[in-house]
Amino acid sequence: MTLVAAAAGSAALLSLAGPAFVRWCARVGELPPRYLLGLWTVALAVWTVSWATLLFSVVAEIMGPGLKGFVTACISLFQAVSNSGAGTVVAVLAPVAALAAGRLCWVLARRYAGSVRWRREHHRELDAGARRRCLGGHDVWLLQARRPDVYCLPGRRSGVVLTQGALDVLSPRELQAVLAHEDAHLRGRHHVLVAASRLLDTAFPGVPLLRAAAAEVPVLVEWAADDRAARTVGHAPLLHAIGAMVAPAEPDTSGRSLAASGACPVERARRLLPGENSGNGRSTPAATALSAAILLAVPPAGVLAATVLTVAGSPPCVCTL
Repeated sequence: MTLVAAAAGSAALLSLAGPAFVRWCARVGELPPRYLLGLWTVALAVWTVSWATLLFSVVAEIMGPGLKGFVTACISLFQAVSNSGAGTVVAVLAPVAALAAGRLCWVLARRYAGSVRWRREHHRELDAGARRRCLGGHDVWLLQARRPDVYCLPGRRSGVVLTQGALDVLSPRELQAVLAHEDAHLRGRHHVLVAASRLLDTAFPGVPLLRAAAAEVPVLVEWAADDRAARTVGHAPLLHAIGAMVAPAEPDTSGRSLAASGACPVERARRLLPGENSGNGRSTPAATALSAAILLAVPPAGVLAATVLTVAGSPPCVCTL
């Protein structure tokens, strides 16, 4: 049961100490948003693999080479539980794993169906009430609304939606900065990262790592898109555009917020000020992020490799009915 204990310890350690480790790496390495966003993505992927490795380790510990063949595996598992004295472990972990997988699939299916339905209905509204325009080299949907608003729609018919109110308050350079920001969201598939973090947090509430990721990933995608837009157009146009967009011309009475911003506009503006995000040059962010990702992945990868080697080196299992 050594491998099972190692897998359980690795998964629990990442669940509890993962947020502190990622934030420590961000602080020590002064990671820019794009690297920190990648590190959170690795942490979520490794967390999922860690718990899957735990389940595989339990099955491998009990069944050994009985993993070969579905029918043989079922018979081997039944016999192993009856004869090895590990029935309590399986009796607890098997239903827990089944419930966890079922809940994840249910939440995923429900959120996916809701997202597809919302995008379909919103595209129908855009086709009926918006005009297609080419602004600054970007094809956008232009809505006749006084409230300044700009947001992107992911999916098969991805694009940027812009209101007339935004067009009225933004200068040409500011409009270029805003469109570059939304284009960065679409190119980086930021909606997938945000949806994945919120999906895991909804499916498995109370896990510190998932709760922290669901709170920080939406902020980081905004910062990463800001950095991309600032490199393309400049800091000043984007800074002025943020100021223009946070003061709506009239209250939003539609009952929905179509923009997916997860970051405070004041904090976004502060990051764009000169000297606020320059770093000290004493560390290499890419090397720090890569090292942190490796440290996150090593424990579950080691347990998984040891489990596979154990199963491969086990003697053949003879199953009798």
